[in-house]
Amino acid sequence: MLLCLLSLALAGSPLSAALTDAERRAAVAHASKDELEQAMKETPVPLLIEIGQQAVAALGTYAYRMKKRERVNGTMHEEQEIVATIRETPFAARLEFVRGPGKGRRVLYNSTLRKREFRVREAGFLSIFGGLWIDVDNRMAKKESNHSPMEAGLGNLLRRFKKDLDRATPMGGFGVKHEGWDAKGNFCSIWTSPNQGAGFDSATTRICTDLKSGLPSKVEAFDAKGGMIETYEFFDAKAVTLSDAFLKPEGL
Repeated sequence: MLLCLLSLALAGSPLSAALTDAERRAAVAHASKDELEQAMKETPVPLLIEIGQQAVAALGTYAYRMKKRERVNGTMHEEQEIVATIRETPFAARLEFVRGPGKGRRVLYNSTLRKREFRVREAGFLSIFGGLWIDVDNRMAKKESNHSPMEAGLGNLLRRFKKDLDRATPMGGFGVKHEGWDAKGNFCSIWTSPNQGAGFDSATTRICTDLKSGLPSKVEAFDAKGGMIETYEFFDAKAVTLSDAFLKPEGL
């Protein structure tokens, strides 16, 4: 969940009205750690998600680094590090695997080219074959991940949170426990799904937020027995300017 300080009078007051992204950053910079913690605890989760979406929108086209591990078909895969470049509208994502399994791989999804397919170009010897279009429902697409490139990006992550929140509301909503600050200075909370996670992506989810950027820094999902389903860490999100070819097959 994402923070936007919507009142400069933080103490004793939940966040209640939107500021611009620049105003939010300024408010965070001048607030004490205790004030930030109190604001996070008192602000309704739907509003935090909404303001997180505003923070993503303020970036425009953006890039970030991501470390991820996922349990796929019962097996927890090795950690991968990926540089992701995202254009939210019209949606496009380019993923460059820089460490771990698949190092050197480049993946492109562009909704203006093919709605249900993404382009993959492997590294090394396999690169001589050029790129390959893969349907998002093909079993090859889910060999190393539970998610397709269509789901990449911080905007999609927030939409997943919002969808789960809406689904949980008629069931009494999520249980939310605020853990507080982690070792990296991010604020973490745990969401507990209704019905032990039945019908949801996970039973519990830990979400840590970098309050300076207003963006998620870490997301961890667990099953009903406490087993790890997936973990993502996000770094260095920033707005970027791209060439016309960067989000097209020839750019790979």
